[in-house]
Amino acid sequence: MLTLAALPWAAAHRDPEAPLLRLGAATLTASALDRAAAGVAARLEREGAGDGDRVAVLCGNGLAFPPLYYGALRAGCVVAPLSTSSPPAEVARVLHAVAARVLACDPEHAGAAAVALEQSRTGARLLVVSETASADPGTVDLAALVEHPRVDPRPLPPGAPAVILSTSGTTGTPRRALHSHAGLLLNAGAVATEMIGLGADDVQLGALPLAHSFGMSAVLNASLLAGAAVVLTRRPDVAAIERLLAAGEVTVVQAVPTLFARLADASSAPWPRVRTCVVSGAPLPHGLPERIHRRFGGRLLERYGMTEVSPLTVREVPPGGGEPGDVGTPMRGVVVRVAGGGDEGELEVAAPSMFLGYDGDEGATAEVLRDGLMRTGDLGRVGAGGRVTVTGRIKEVIVRGGNNVAAREVERLLETHPAVAEAAVLGMPDPELGEEVAAALVLRPRAPGDVVAELERLCSDELASYKRPRLWHVLDSLPRTSSGKVRKGELRELLGGRDGRDG
Repeated sequence: MLTLAALPWAAAHRDPEAPLLRLGAATLTASALDRAAAGVAARLEREGAGDGDRVAVLCGNGLAFPPLYYGALRAGCVVAPLSTSSPPAEVARVLHAVAARVLACDPEHAGAAAVALEQSRTGARLLVVSETASADPGTVDLAALVEHPRVDPRPLPPGAPAVILSTSGTTGTPRRALHSHAGLLLNAGAVATEMIGLGADDVQLGALPLAHSFGMSAVLNASLLAGAAVVLTRRPDVAAIERLLAAGEVTVVQAVPTLFARLADASSAPWPRVRTCVVSGAPLPHGLPERIHRRFGGRLLERYGMTEVSPLTVREVPPGGGEPGDVGTPMRGVVVRVAGGGDEGELEVAAPSMFLGYDGDEGATAEVLRDGLMRTGDLGRVGAGGRVTVTGRIKEVIVRGGNNVAAREVERLLETHPAVAEAAVLGMPDPELGEEVAAALVLRPRAPGDVVAELERLCSDELASYKRPRLWHVLDSLPRTSSGKVRKGELRELLGGRDGRDG
């Protein structure tokens, strides 16, 4: 059975000269990617990394990421992709938590990687891969990896662990979802065949972070599986992406609502070759479907899923957006039901792409996985024909621009500051991002006047950029229930009339 590790090998056998990956003027053919992945695998094996060892990858959306990712898998390792927005302290915590044997990165993130390795005290080795020739003796050039001889990948058990993806989870506590080769391959297959119908003539936009589930599986894995190409962008540069779309260089766009909103506002020029747009990661804001539909004449799809199991449902979105909360019908092999059999309640799901569990946390795994179904933490209904409507979230997780932010993680950090007596973090409505991260603070007596500035520096040092509060409020007290819990609904109403800089 084909595994994730063998995707470049299979693509090279179909068409060795197919231009699978492009970044600017640089291209990696299927054959070059296959050889480069084999070169990375050989390098990792020389470093002593093999079956079951963890390889963390801190790498942007460049041509270095795919060989590192597939090469580590080919060596039998488990890949833990890291967000490039994470500061060294956060990277160090993940390295320690997953017991990483190697930290692989590109030159842009080598400095942060070195600091994180020192802070983690894991003894992990550093592997730097550069897309261009480098004089640094500790850096491996991509061109040298491409010169590696072609070798067939060794068989790997389909159910073997393959990737660890960070997620906020349903409780608001950051967790690490462990996926198998088979599960992620089925995820990619569902996207490539049932959802989009990708083919060798397609070109996907590679603007989603490859280190996240959406970009890694729905764009990178799915494209290799179908023989489609990916045009990468290092960052979600709206002007650069708009030029690609207007020039007819892309046929499929998958992105979070935030990027679609920015693209829809960037220009009125049509996207002549775009046939399908897929949005996921957060609900579609009112009015955005109509603005997207104006740019191209194809299908706009919205999919529902989560890091632990995806995709679950899909719907075709009309220009008017459709019914609020409608996320469509389950995909092939997917079960979605209301827990307890009521009309509305917590949604439970099962799918062929189900994750194996939370790495290093059996208690959390047992809490959400029961009788083959996963408790999603989402409230919803299942109507006629299995159509699913999501009505809310049981526990507070902020969805900022498609990224999940665990409110409690941020609160815990803020409360480490000696001037902060209490902190409550919540999502406030934002027309572009969906939600913005807001922090409400109760300060201790005689707190200095620059507490907010100090907290901003603290968050910059300890949290990924999307987790950092942008709205700050200093209050005399927080509204609470009789049991002491913060009434976040009431707090959200209280903060609604403020400008967010009253600290």
